[in-house]
Amino acid sequence: MPGSSSNNTSVEKGFDPFDIPSRKETRRKPFRPRCKSCRTNRHIVPIIYSVEITDELLEKERNGEIKIGGNARSVDAPNWHCNGCGEAFLR
Repeated sequence: MPGSSSNNTSVEKGFDPFDIPSRKETRRKPFRPRCKSCRTNRHIVPIIYSVEITDELLEKERNGEIKIGGNARSVDAPNWHCNGCGEAFLR
């Protein structure tokens, strides 16, 4: 038939129009505020307030990725910790 063509030249072989990079792949580094004392964000980790302290959380704290803050968080409790100088602060 003249209307149907099995030779479609507008679509390249190997091209997938649905192969769009996800937001995770294009996202920048996670936000970390600057420490108020040493003025850097290299050593900043989040403070985690949790009722359940699992082995995974303890391992992350040993590696310096997080700081465990306890089981209850008050309104004015700090949510960031600087491993460089030991300062804890709100954002």
